[in-house]
Amino acid sequence: MCSSCSWRHPVEFCAGVEMAIKALAWMVRAFEPPVYCYHEIVHNQKVVERFEALGVVFVDDVAEVPPGRPIMLSAHGSAPEVVAAARANGGYVVDAVCPLVTKVHHEVKTRASKGFEIVYVGHAGHEEAAGTMAVAPDAIHLVESPDDVAALPVIEQPVALLAQTTLSHRDWAGVATAVADRFPSCGSPAAATCASPPPTGSPPCWRWRRAATPSSSSGRPTRRTPGRSSDSPAMPAATGCCGSTAPRSCPTTCRASSA
Repeated sequence: MCSSCSWRHPVEFCAGVEMAIKALAWMVRAFEPPVYCYHEIVHNQKVVERFEALGVVFVDDVAEVPPGRPIMLSAHGSAPEVVAAARANGGYVVDAVCPLVTKVHHEVKTRASKGFEIVYVGHAGHEEAAGTMAVAPDAIHLVESPDDVAALPVIEQPVALLAQTTLSHRDWAGVATAVADRFPSCGSPAAATCASPPPTGSPPCWRWRRAATPSSSSGRPTRRTPGRSSDSPAMPAATGCCGSTAPRSCPTTCRASSA
């Protein structure tokens, strides 16, 4: 048994996720079902299932939405052509893109218009990365590792560095160093004491999967759990301090139940 438990970063949903959830909850009350949502509103299975029970249909292509039906675009941000297609469909459209993602899109558009080539740190296939890349596809390069930076073509234009908002600086510090080494003029806008910190959250969330890395790399046992339920993995025996943490896609109710 743990003699004490330390809760790391006890925060609620990030502002963008909270805003998107409130917007979709409003749409469920305002419109007859079904209400459509482009991509999962947030990478949290419990939240998605609750909205599905209320009549929300999650789609991966705007073309799947019947003409005239209301649709919400998820917090991860959407490609400009997706936003245009949703508006052309004739229904009520709510773009619930996170303000931080909007800022990144603005930076991409602004830098590209000024002749910059953009090195974007993100995950191929992630909704946010796909939407951001589509803002200026001819002026942006997706990288995930220092090796990807080394493989970039020769770039004679000025270079700007941007990153997916779900990544912490620690996640892409090595990439940033590699970019600075290769492009010196590049500009960019802006677990020590716990024995076993179990991140609470949902498997679709990349941040949930990533949260255990610092402790695992230091040799401390780590378990991931979706919350207090029968399918939560058993915790290993531990002495001293146990820690608990969670990504921004995890609501307070799940965090409290796992503490």
